[in-house]
Amino acid sequence: MGIDLVLLSGVSYRGQEVAGHRMRGLLALLAGELRTGCGTSRLVDGLWPDEPPANPVKAVQVLVSRARAQLGAGVIASTATGYRLALDEDQVDSSAVLVRAAAGTRQLRAGDQSAALAHAEAGLALWDGAVSDGAGGYDPVADLRSERTAAHRSLVRIRALALARLGRHGEAVDPLTALAAELPRDEEVLLELLRSEAATAGASAALARYETYRRALRDELGIDPGAALQAAYKLLLDGDTPAVRHGVAAEPNQLLGRDEDLAAVAAMARRSRVTSIVGPGGLGKTRLANAVGRNAEQRVVYVVPLAGVATDEEVVRQVASVLGAGELRLAHLPVPPDPLTGIGAALGPGPALLILDNCEHVIGGVAELVQALVSTLPSCTY
Repeated sequence: MGIDLVLLSGVSYRGQEVAGHRMRGLLALLAGELRTGCGTSRLVDGLWPDEPPANPVKAVQVLVSRARAQLGAGVIASTATGYRLALDEDQVDSSAVLVRAAAGTRQLRAGDQSAALAHAEAGLALWDGAVSDGAGGYDPVADLRSERTAAHRSLVRIRALALARLGRHGEAVDPLTALAAELPRDEEVLLELLRSEAATAGASAALARYETYRRALRDELGIDPGAALQAAYKLLLDGDTPAVRHGVAAEPNQLLGRDEDLAAVAAMARRSRVTSIVGPGGLGKTRLANAVGRNAEQRVVYVVPLAGVATDEEVVRQVASVLGAGELRLAHLPVPPDPLTGIGAALGPGPALLILDNCEHVIGGVAELVQALVSTLPSCTY
């Protein structure tokens, strides 16, 4: 179902321009209360704010009759107290942008960046955010547009964040820069801007932006940036060190049709210390996990296969063996460390990603190991 009533960029119904200041105002007022409609007194106040007609009820009836004659008898329905538009949300652009903004926000939070981007671009295609209508005095159309500017800003933000999280940094950097100027304390925007700026202009530009933000925050509020920003800053500082990719399988051929899955898992890994990929055998979980590891933001990534492990008790020893933890000697210990301590030392203090593959048959041992590591290694993701 397409848009029938346009109010945000011009005023038209099914492609035909709606003439008359009060006719346009009537449609805007009813569109602003699409679900409930407007009472007659509300319409009188909105359409004749300075000098009400001698017979307000009759004046509204005449205007509605003219609108029905021009647009169709079924467009405006009568209610117990007034009138409402007999249209759905996706038929009126001023409601459709709200629906798109809400859906885009949900998908962004769920980690489905492709769906979030689609909603944002569909909403932005309806309106460029311009408010001025050129009419003097109080104008319900201009007022409706003003009320929808928050939804437009939300759509712009959703689009920029989704582009960045999909790896389309060149397209994301300019809108993110504009958003950061408009929303200087939005750390979610700033985080993606740092990543996009590092990918397009280099780590030094992103580091300089972070430092400017950190100083402003300390000077104005006496606080430090949030944990996610600090972690991104550390990654940028470590950008010149070689990346460790241990056990990550090479791609035998191009991975097709999994872009949304890759983006979703990467987004979940940013929000949570522990992420699980589940599904029936043969679905491609191992290949997806390796692709995530290959593209991970963390400098250190280990993939540990557990298919050959028979019992829960063997999980720690297998992980320690793959990480080379059994070969470590810690300077302050006279004897080799226990396997758990050795695993922690192998992963190191910086950001790291540990991927445990084929866990279902030893899930108890894996859960116990991950619980122990989460509590001792705050910079590691699993």
